[in-house]
Amino acid sequence: MQKIPFVFLVLLCTGLSACSSEKKEESKEARPSEARQQRNEYPDLVLKLTDGQDISAKQLTGNNVFILFFPDCDHCQEEAVSIEQRLEDFKNYTLYFISSAPMVQITSFAKTFQLHNKDNVKFAWTTTEGVLNHYGAVSTPSIYIYSNGELKGSFNGQTDVGNIIKAL
Repeated sequence: MQKIPFVFLVLLCTGLSACSSEKKEESKEARPSEARQQRNEYPDLVLKLTDGQDISAKQLTGNNVFILFFPDCDHCQEEAVSIEQRLEDFKNYTLYFISSAPMVQITSFAKTFQLHNKDNVKFAWTTTEGVLNHYGAVSTPSIYIYSNGELKGSFNGQTDVGNIIKAL
C-alpha cells in the first residue's frame, strides 16, 4: 500500500474547507431575503366593525392608527373632538377607534362626535382580554400608530392632536 504524500493530504483538506465555507456564504446571502419580509407588529385582535364585519388586526395593511377608548371617558371624548377637527391631517391613515364597550355605545359615540360617516374612520369592538394580552393595562385614550405593519409611535392618555400628527 502506498502512503499518501503529506502535501496532497494538506491540499485535500484545504479544498474541502474552502467548499464548506462557500456553502456558509450562500446561506448568509439567503438571509437578507428573510429580512426583507414585512414586519407585522399589529396585535392579535379580532375587530368587529359597526357594520358587522369581523377583521383581524394582523391582516391590516398600509397606515393605520388605533385609538383605544371608552365612550363615557371624558378624555376620550375630548380626543375625538380634536381628531375630528384635524381629520384632514390623517388623510393617509385609517383611524380605528377600538373599544370593549357595548356596540350600541360605540356607535353612539361615533355619531355624537361626527366620525361615523368618514371614509378613513372606523369604529370597532374587541375583547378586553385581547387588548390586555397585547398592550397590557393602558389608560384611555391610548393611541398606536402603524405603518406597513410596524409600530411607529404610541401615546397613553389624552394627547395633544398636534403631537400625534407629528408622529405620523
